This record gives sequence, structure tokens and C-alpha cells, in this order.
Amino acid sequence: MGEKKFFSHVKELKEIESEYREKLMEAKNPPQVVDVFIDTTFKLLKKIVPDLDLRHIEHISFAPEEEIPFHFDKPLREMLESYFDNSDLEQIIAKLAETAKHRYMQILHDEDRTDMFRR
Repeated sequence: MGEKKFFSHVKELKEIESEYREKLMEAKNPPQVVDVFIDTTFKLLKKIVPDLDLRHIEHISFAPEEEIPFHFDKPLREMLESYFDNSDLEQIIAKLAETAKHRYMQILHDEDRTDMFRR
């Protein structure tokens, strides 16, 4: 039996990570955080799966309230299944999602605090 080959996409992550963190910190409201996550995730996926086209971006969801804060709709998920099974891609996207979730919650918390001091 042949050994299953496992691929790492850390290189692709490193190429986008610092810009991603900068854009998240520049985000001033929750919808901007969502946009940064979705745009960056698509950019990462495009580096790994060049066949993706812009219409696939609509199949990426970010739900920071959920335990797993990202989701791919069926057409995109099916396209990525073999990448998820044979690489660390899903874990890398989970890491991006956790970072975005943290920033999202931070903005909400700051907005709540600001609201308390208004008359």
C-alpha cells in the first residue's frame, strides 16, 4: 500500500498573513472584518486552486458566533474536499477565521463600551 501524501500550505499562508493582520486591525466595524476574512480566504484559495473564479467567493461564509466560524457552500466545498483531506488547508483557514473572530468580538466589545458612555 502506498503512503498518502500530505501537503502543507504554510508558505501560502506566510505570503498573505501580515497583510491580513494589518487589514483586520484597520477594520472599523464588523462587516469590514467579514469582508477582510472572505477576501483573504479567497486570495489564499486562489493561490492553491488556480481554477477558482470570482463567483466562488460567494460560497465563503463567516459566522463569528458559531463554534466553527467559517463555512463553504456545497459547490466550493466539493471542489476543496481533496485539498482538505490531503493538506493542512482547512486548519490554516480555521486559523484565519479565529483571528477574524477575535477582531470581530473586539470591535463589538469596544462598541458596547462606547455606547455605555453616551447620553
